[in-house]
Amino acid sequence: MIIISDAHVNEAIGNHAQFFEMLTAFESCDHDLIFLGDIFDLWIALPRYEREIHHRFLAWCKNQKQHRSIGFIEGNHEYFLADEKKDFFSWCTDEAFRQNENGTVFCHGDQVNSLDRNYLTFRKAAKNGITKQILRFLPLGPRFVEYLKVRIKETNQDFRKDLPKQEIETFAEHRFREGGRTIFVGHFHRMYCHQSPAGGELHTVHGWLGTGMVTLFDEEQRTVRSVNWRELFS
Repeated sequence: MIIISDAHVNEAIGNHAQFFEMLTAFESCDHDLIFLGDIFDLWIALPRYEREIHHRFLAWCKNQKQHRSIGFIEGNHEYFLADEKKDFFSWCTDEAFRQNENGTVFCHGDQVNSLDRNYLTFRKAAKNGITKQILRFLPLGPRFVEYLKVRIKETNQDFRKDLPKQEIETFAEHRFREGGRTIFVGHFHRMYCHQSPAGGELHTVHGWLGTGMVTLFDEEQRTVRSVNWRELFS
């Protein structure tokens, strides 16, 4: 399977062309695809808030799920996707993590650091049914979203400077006790590996933004490799 995290696709910075070029290239392989969150710089999955690039991505996923499994974990830059757009994917969740039948755990990572209370409080206020209904009918909703975008980037700046290894490892050990074997975490935009004495592994996934890096995982052999997506087709 191929795991993509933290692409932060944004027409304003011009990385959308390469992102969709990559998706087109993926059509020539049969790997399952896991989108580990923050795929778009901001995605409010409601009318008036979506752009053509969101619709284009959804159409691609709907087509490709006929040929492979397409999974999506909501990140902190996606809102209400699991409620509104789940039918476009093989599976889509806004939960903190998802574990499959083989003990592979997929996690965006924004909820891993329990010490980041400001962000966790903001997340509860922003990601709930009441907020969704307000945004659906708010006359100045799109303008509010621009404010929201700024707040997302400001809520946990201090916690982005250093990798919270202790919190990550605590999260990993909880998952291992629940039957997890291999854990993939996004959000932190850097690579780190934690190994359990019992054989479990946690890997933080390199962000796609600015690097084009994806993670290739052989679930049977449990091998993990991070490469630029173009290397898969060279």
